[in-house]
Amino acid sequence: MVGESFPWWLRITHWFNFFFLILLFRSGYEILMSHPKLYWNDEGEPGMAWLRVGDEERSTDFDKEVIEGEDLWAAEDEIDPPSALVSLPGRDAVGMGRHWHFWGAIGWTVCGLLYVGALFASGEWLRLVPTSLSVFPQAGSDLLTYLRLEIPHAEGYNALQQLTYFGVIFVLSPLMIVTGVLQAPAFRAHFPEWFSDNRQLNRSLHFVGFVGFNVFLFTHVALVAAHGFWTEMQKIVIGPGTPDGLLADGWAAIFGTAPTAYELTVALTILGIGIVVGFAAFATWVSLRYPTRTQDWLEIGVDPLLETLFHHVSFYDDDDVEEYSDFARVNGKPPRNDEYRARYGNGFEDWTITVDGLVDEELELTNDEIREMDKQEHVTRHDCIQGWTYYAKWGGVPLTEIVERCEPHDDAEWLVFRTLDEKWEYSEDGKFEEPDPDVPEFYYEAIRLDKAEEPRSILAYEMNDGDLPVAHGAPYRLRIESQLGYKMAKWVTGIEFVEDVDDIGKGKGGWRDDVLNYYPNSADI
Repeated sequence: MVGESFPWWLRITHWFNFFFLILLFRSGYEILMSHPKLYWNDEGEPGMAWLRVGDEERSTDFDKEVIEGEDLWAAEDEIDPPSALVSLPGRDAVGMGRHWHFWGAIGWTVCGLLYVGALFASGEWLRLVPTSLSVFPQAGSDLLTYLRLEIPHAEGYNALQQLTYFGVIFVLSPLMIVTGVLQAPAFRAHFPEWFSDNRQLNRSLHFVGFVGFNVFLFTHVALVAAHGFWTEMQKIVIGPGTPDGLLADGWAAIFGTAPTAYELTVALTILGIGIVVGFAAFATWVSLRYPTRTQDWLEIGVDPLLETLFHHVSFYDDDDVEEYSDFARVNGKPPRNDEYRARYGNGFEDWTITVDGLVDEELELTNDEIREMDKQEHVTRHDCIQGWTYYAKWGGVPLTEIVERCEPHDDAEWLVFRTLDEKWEYSEDGKFEEPDPDVPEFYYEAIRLDKAEEPRSILAYEMNDGDLPVAHGAPYRLRIESQLGYKMAKWVTGIEFVEDVDDIGKGKGGWRDDVLNYYPNSADI
């Protein structure tokens, strides 16, 4: 690489690439550790993970363990909360981590597109794209030279460097973008003819790519050091030769003398790394110290982009799916309060669903009335924000039946589902401790009216051809197949039609969105 010179745009995008990769690595680690298990298929049954951290999954007798007070194994028990020193933001904040990851992905992709475009516009692509098969044997020879702790001699990049950079830019980077996109339930739901159904396969491939990027990063830095760290850094920071112009003049104005190339390289390198590390520390601090405010900031830009891409697009039905998974994870701990136990004891005979708010006809639906309505059944894949999946068959009454009966007002835009969920994340020994005076006493989730009117939106009372289990929401739970799993409220007792959710809790559209800083708009798939 002796005498190698890089254009200004390459040097700038190099630094932005480093910035966004750190953002992606840290937030991606946060997401990974919310479900630190990797599979090759979507069922994710116990013992099937090819890589896992923590205890192995286990099946459970849901009703017995809940009602008799035994400890119920749930998906949250798999979480391995990462340290804020290495993840963003750390401390089991997957909702916040996802939005930081969205921002990192957007910035990194834009930076990469500008870089690749400039490569081909300027002719710099010849540095990276092999034009002869002889590059492969030569790369093998260069590798042996490195293994002997010697430096291969070449004009510009040696063959091994050229193949490595080509692989990272034109193979590994597109792989990360594609597998990242394929994990989004939105693309599967709306564009099934383009993308694979296997979310877990893509999680695994994405992780392999993540490992590949880390191997490249550390090897890259090691080789820069082997070639002469500050000599190589000068090429990517200020270019070859003695610095001049505004940077040198500014240095001279402060320090009284013009800098050498070495001095300016060291100063700018430390400054660049300091900015990246400083922002990483600030992002973690502000996310943990001011989560609601940070949530609002991070929603700017991301939510409108997701809405533009995914909302108002035709929804995909899983008509070709017939089999359901043998194992279905539980999200959250079921109720253990006296009211729920009593109703469980009488087979939920006296359970009713109240429907009120901005409606012409208030309802109090009994079990018999609900089961007299039209019944809908379908098999779909359940996608959880943590990353796990399973297929299940659901049966219940279409929400459109309830909407038609209650005749909502024209200004009714939202349905708020009240439940007997005990907000287990903030419970101790079954006794709830209110974490925030600004959130309501009851657990709730809210969906827009147009979501309730989608073809597969139901109030479910059956799962896999049997009664809905306690841990999965018995006797009634919400199923909105164009939403991530956490929005599908369980143990539903009431539905209220409202104009907006601004005055409910913190106005985020759900208890988990209020307290755990999840993102209701990005839950739309």
